[in-house]
Amino acid sequence: MNKKNIFISYSWKNMEIANEIEKDLELVQFNFKRDVHDIDYKSSISSFMEEIRNSDFALILISDSYLKSKNCMKEVLHILKEKDFKDKILPIIVDKVSIYTSEGRLGYTTYWQNEKQKLEALISSFPATSIIKEIEELKAIENIASTINEFLSYISDIKNIKFDELKNENYKSILESLGGVDVSHYISLLAIALQEDIDKKEAMLDKWFDENKPVSEAYGIRASIAEDRKNIPKAKYNYEKSIELNNKNFVSLNNYGFLLLQLKEDLEKAKELFEKAIELSPELNQARLNLGVLFSGHFNDYEKAKEQYEKIISYDPTEYRAYSNLTNYYKSQPRSKENNEKICQLYEKAISLKADFFEARFGYGNFLSENMGLHEHAKVQYNEMKRIDLNSKDLVEVLIKRANKLSLEKDRTRKISRNDSCFCGSGKKYKKCHVLL
Repeated sequence: MNKKNIFISYSWKNMEIANEIEKDLELVQFNFKRDVHDIDYKSSISSFMEEIRNSDFALILISDSYLKSKNCMKEVLHILKEKDFKDKILPIIVDKVSIYTSEGRLGYTTYWQNEKQKLEALISSFPATSIIKEIEELKAIENIASTINEFLSYISDIKNIKFDELKNENYKSILESLGGVDVSHYISLLAIALQEDIDKKEAMLDKWFDENKPVSEAYGIRASIAEDRKNIPKAKYNYEKSIELNNKNFVSLNNYGFLLLQLKEDLEKAKELFEKAIELSPELNQARLNLGVLFSGHFNDYEKAKEQYEKIISYDPTEYRAYSNLTNYYKSQPRSKENNEKICQLYEKAISLKADFFEARFGYGNFLSENMGLHEHAKVQYNEMKRIDLNSKDLVEVLIKRANKLSLEKDRTRKISRNDSCFCGSGKKYKKCHVLL
């Protein structure tokens, strides 16, 4: 199958679902173009519609947060004006939004009417010349309030599917909507790839090989199974076989490179594999992240690693791992107040995008304690690690114990007056406690 361009529009609150869809469909080698709303970056109606025109298929993740987002609704409502797009659009219902009844649709109309009234009341006492931006916003909200019912009626009438149903059918609705392509073997291979039980997965794949002509994607799945079973020679063989059958299979190129990166062997080849994958799919986040780790961790080239992370952020500002990884560049630079602030900002951004990002909590806590002497702030991050993963309890205890030790040492080294309270917490004056030691 030729690489298909898939456009996906969603509210940032549904980022994890968008990530899951992209990860699940990586076998089919779709080129995903994301349109993420409700975050601070520039977008426009014209670019939104242009992306749909240039895509083979468009997914719109319909959720309560999407339908209550001014940015999301301002742009997606333009689909109504170009209904020739309807054959390439699949709305995916990702939470319990009510769009199939008049009562449910009118609930959203009421929401936007209330938003309009609140803004009208807010700006009514200001001269029009001083609130031009707010007047433009009011017009946008008025348009949403007057057309959202029509939009929801349209969405409920055309083909749509709940996210859970889409998962259960192994994305058959998306694959069959591509048109003009025999996707039957992709549907069965995707079902195999999404099988969590490794023994069942292997049995299903063996049966598939018995019944079908081998394709690159099938060898890629076989390689991943071998990798999970720690059979490295078999994994390498099947990745090479996958790439031999299709040297444009950017998924196998990236996965093979990642295997070599983990093994810390043939790293030049790993770099070539990542770069080839990126050439074929420029917005393949995982390949850029892997290449960045390779540059910084093994080639000591933090500048090139920085380029990869900043490139990701330029087209996908919700990729939390890029912000966290980018801290390594600034850690490699001479220490300064500016660099320290930048590192903290990057960790804070990563955590704001994914509160349960264990690695960022660990890295941030370690940096706060070891580099900035902010031990109490560090312990906040360490306790978050324990919340995220209860199995990290022992590690967290060690980290907190170290933070307490460093804090105590800091107290000991600072200049203390003989009449100050002793740093040990005894409640005695310093001159009658540790000064005697």
